[in-house]
Amino acid sequence: MSGTSSHVRCRQGPGAPRKPSWRRSLPYLPVTLILAAVSLMMLAPLAWLVMSAMKTNSEIFNSPWSPPAELRFGNFAKAWTVARLGTYVFNSVWITSVSVVAILALSSMAAFAFARLRFRGRNVLFAVFLIGLIIPIQGVLVPLFLLLKKAGLLYTYPGLILSYVAWGLPLAIYVMRAFFLSLPRDLEDAARIDGCGLFGIYWRILLPIAKPAIATIAVFSALGVWNELLLVQLFINEDTMQTLPRGLLAFSEKYRVDYGLTFSAITMIAVPMIALYAVFQRWFIDGLTAGAVKG
Repeated sequence: MSGTSSHVRCRQGPGAPRKPSWRRSLPYLPVTLILAAVSLMMLAPLAWLVMSAMKTNSEIFNSPWSPPAELRFGNFAKAWTVARLGTYVFNSVWITSVSVVAILALSSMAAFAFARLRFRGRNVLFAVFLIGLIIPIQGVLVPLFLLLKKAGLLYTYPGLILSYVAWGLPLAIYVMRAFFLSLPRDLEDAARIDGCGLFGIYWRILLPIAKPAIATIAVFSALGVWNELLLVQLFINEDTMQTLPRGLLAFSEKYRVDYGLTFSAITMIAVPMIALYAVFQRWFIDGLTAGAVKG
């Protein structure tokens, strides 16, 4: 009996034969297939966009789902020239960069106060910020227009950037606060023992750890500002100060739209945001799940 049990233990130990890798992955096959199908569904519109960018109007209308008869890479160069995208790209990069940096700086400091400090009216003030998540930007256009006009910021970049910052702060504060709440208090206690003040704890301890939340906020904010058209149309009246979405209107005439050039321009506009997400993908996912248990 002892020999038999010893034999059984040996078979179950490290030397026991293992299942082939394909057998171990069989239970996950249905989930893998579902995720692959969803991925294809997500990639299909992007592939169709790139394919349509190299077609003529007649090809788009007559055979919208078939590949182009020839690869017209010249559509991209023509779209860049016709819509003067160079000027709009510079404006969009500048406005987006300043807006995102301001949103990150202000939201991280506000979230640190809401998550780590005790002061009267903290929950009420946080609730006021959260109201911004449920109010659509269209509902405040008139008072925002009048406010910027009285402040002398109408038709200027500072007025537009301040509007974007105010629009992006509620979500940014919510995400950053949830991340700060998920961090242990021991970090602060250790920092205080080492002589750190409040700003030192925020700047040297918590902020470097908050890279996932920062990446999430940066991606969301950059997407919102980069693709925004309504505010820039209302608050900027000079064509040379407009942003990239405004450039798409160059392909629309009264009775005709050049869809081939439009799709080419949309493709060039989408590439920077896709690249941004690809760079910050790992941190972006971590930031979305931060504070899921505690927050």
